[in-house]
Amino acid sequence: MTPTEQAPPSARNRSLVREVLGVQLAITAIGGLIAVAGLAWTSGAVVRDNLEHWAAQWASELNELGAPFYLDDAGAAMLDVERFLAKYPEIERVTWYDPDGRALVSLDGDGNTFVDTEPLDAATATELAARAGLYPPYLLTQNVSPGQRYRLSGPIWTESFAGDALFSSDPAAAATSVNRLGFVSVDLDFSGYEDALWPRLAMASGILLLLLGISWACGRWFLKSALTPLSDLEHSLADLAAEAQTVRFPSSPYTELRAIVVALEDTTRALQKRERRLLHLANHDQLTGLANRHRLVAELDTELARCADSGARSALFFVDLDQFKYVNDTCGHAAGDHLLQLAAQQLRYAVRAEDFVARFGGDEFVVLVRNVSRNDARTAATKVLELMRGLKHVEREQVFHLQCSIGVALLHGTKISSHEIIAQADIACRSAKAHGRNRVEIYSQAGKQSEQIADDVATMNRLRAALETDRFELLYQPLMHVTTRTVSHYETLLRLPTDTGVLRPESFLPAAFRFGLMADIDRWVLKRVVQSLAELLPSMPELKLSTNLSGFAFEDEGLADYLRDVLKDHGIEGNRLILEITEQLAVRFAASTDRQLAMLRDLGCQLAIDDFGSGYSSFSYLKRLPVDFLKIDGAFIKSLPRDKVDQAMVRMVGEVARAAGIETVAEYVNSAATFELLAKYGIDYAQGYYIGKPMAQPLASNVTRIDRHANRAG
Repeated sequence: MTPTEQAPPSARNRSLVREVLGVQLAITAIGGLIAVAGLAWTSGAVVRDNLEHWAAQWASELNELGAPFYLDDAGAAMLDVERFLAKYPEIERVTWYDPDGRALVSLDGDGNTFVDTEPLDAATATELAARAGLYPPYLLTQNVSPGQRYRLSGPIWTESFAGDALFSSDPAAAATSVNRLGFVSVDLDFSGYEDALWPRLAMASGILLLLLGISWACGRWFLKSALTPLSDLEHSLADLAAEAQTVRFPSSPYTELRAIVVALEDTTRALQKRERRLLHLANHDQLTGLANRHRLVAELDTELARCADSGARSALFFVDLDQFKYVNDTCGHAAGDHLLQLAAQQLRYAVRAEDFVARFGGDEFVVLVRNVSRNDARTAATKVLELMRGLKHVEREQVFHLQCSIGVALLHGTKISSHEIIAQADIACRSAKAHGRNRVEIYSQAGKQSEQIADDVATMNRLRAALETDRFELLYQPLMHVTTRTVSHYETLLRLPTDTGVLRPESFLPAAFRFGLMADIDRWVLKRVVQSLAELLPSMPELKLSTNLSGFAFEDEGLADYLRDVLKDHGIEGNRLILEITEQLAVRFAASTDRQLAMLRDLGCQLAIDDFGSGYSSFSYLKRLPVDFLKIDGAFIKSLPRDKVDQAMVRMVGEVARAAGIETVAEYVNSAATFELLAKYGIDYAQGYYIGKPMAQPLASNVTRIDRHANRAG
């Protein structure tokens, strides 16, 4: 399931453009509302301040409004007042009061007279009376009625000097007399200004909302336009996920998006380069550069289908180098690897460009020669034989002539599997070796070769049936700790029950190898060993099981993941499992084994090198491989009590292993004398019939002594 499929529906429908614009719009709207509210509050405060200021200025007009009190021609005075009221629309009402606070007359701005005007309250009248002759001589009251309304009230008086004070030398000290004539109040209505403010604020708010809408629309268009390359990346990334050969990324004028595109292009190139490298590794042999067995099978399947459909004829050469082991044992694996590389170059030179050359494994090669008859196939194989025979290799002043045996199988219209045709060529090659080596043999349907292929096909069918029906069995052979003489470690041994008896691995694994079943058998063994650990650990908490891996295990890229799943399913720690590989496999396929072993070691599995000492470069690779156990080749153990060379070899292996922190295991321990020598040489574990024969079930308790009579080899 992809991350998009795992996300909830609400997350899948989210749009970056909508969210960015939504946040932008929300922030702008909140800012606009705050601005409008601030403007309204500020405008109101300014209006109020201005109105109070204007109202204060109206105080200077009170004397003019009080003219009827002190002018002789009251009618003319009232006419002036009316004209004055008409000039100022802010004046709502003017009221005159007598000195006692009773209302005399009240006029509005239009000159209309009000009746039943309430008198001044006593407190106001007293306060206003006290202001006569003082400054400021008025009272200003706000909001006397709803809206921005003010009442400006003040006394009206006349003031004169006393008779003797008029001629005083100090006018400031001269006494004056105040004659209070009455009171006047002016009601000022400024609500019109405020009423005019709010519509303008509403209009400004509407314009602001309109601008916000236009800004949102323009921002949406701009963001979508700017982010279109990001949307287009979805299609490019989909092509990349679909492993398209060519992936094009959209261009953008913006620096940030260009940086993303450049990073994706660099990543894509790196991934494609890595994939090409992995594909090459998956289909080619690292040592020789030739195609590997996996690629061979795919190529052969295609060719077999072509021959069956068109009636074309081709041939398959199985090439096995003669006496290659002698070069390895004499000059070491480095010399052997060099010789293999020379052989690969010679094979490519010996065949046509349209022919296909692969390394099958070890010192074996396969050549697919297309569109040849039987005679042409023999001629081509003979040419390969002669060219290989003419190749000389000098190593340590020794000259090696490269010779090989070639088995030929013919491809024609008959339907046959790739594994069967490989088996035919292999059988023909073995026939060439049996008839003296350095020769060509063509597979024949008659005679012993057909009998051999029939036996192999029968074995293959038996193996497939055993895998499908889970008919394989495991036996358990104990390994005893030499010092403590206890057993908590068993090696698992594969067996195949049949109607005629139980087959040992050496009788069916060659056919499994030729027919490509080794990977399936490796997986079956690993799964069964883990199942056994899950069943036995409750009663044997110290138990460890070891099992052999074939060379095919290191061509199975998914083996480590498979083993991880099996361990997890059964709740088993990887350190309960010891994986055994041969010394030749560890050295020859160093690059691939290092990678695979690192993956298995990450699971906690331990590593044992089987048949240690049989190769030339035994000690050189111990510094590189993460080895936990060395299983000494049984050839050094069988005659240990009688052979001084074997004793020296075993003693040396024990010393080197202890220095490297590696435990040692001796196989084929069949006598008490051998066991005692192993104890003397410091070997850690002993395995063999003297310790215990393979059994159907490990013992539920540790063996603390050796029953020499029961376990002695018979």
